[in-house]
Amino acid sequence: MTRYLMFLSLCMAIAACGESASNASPQQLAAAACEAETKIRMGENTYQLDAAPLAQSASLVDGSWKLQAQITVNPGLRTETKQTMNCTVRVAEGKPAEVTDISFIF
Repeated sequence: MTRYLMFLSLCMAIAACGESASNASPQQLAAAACEAETKIRMGENTYQLDAAPLAQSASLVDGSWKLQAQITVNPGLRTETKQTMNCTVRVAEGKPAEVTDISFIF
C-alpha cells in the first residue's frame, strides 16, 4: 500500500509539472530558454542563477523578451566571479522559445 501511495504521489507531481509547463507565461518561457542556453555556455563551470529574478526582469522590446540577472560563476571557489547575464529571447506561440542573444558582463 505504501508503494502504491508513493507511486500515486509521484504521478500527481509529474502531472502537475506538465500542466504548469503548458501554462507558463511568456516571461517564464523566456527565462527557461535563457537558463538552458546558460547551461550550454557555462560548459563544465559551476554557476548559480536564480530563475525568479530572471523571469521578473523580462520586458518586451521590439517583439523580443529582454532579461537580465546576476549569475555567480564557480561559486565558493577562489575563481568565483559575479557577472550580469543579458539575454534576448523570441517567444512565438506554438514554437519553442529561441535565444537570439546572450552575454555575460563582468
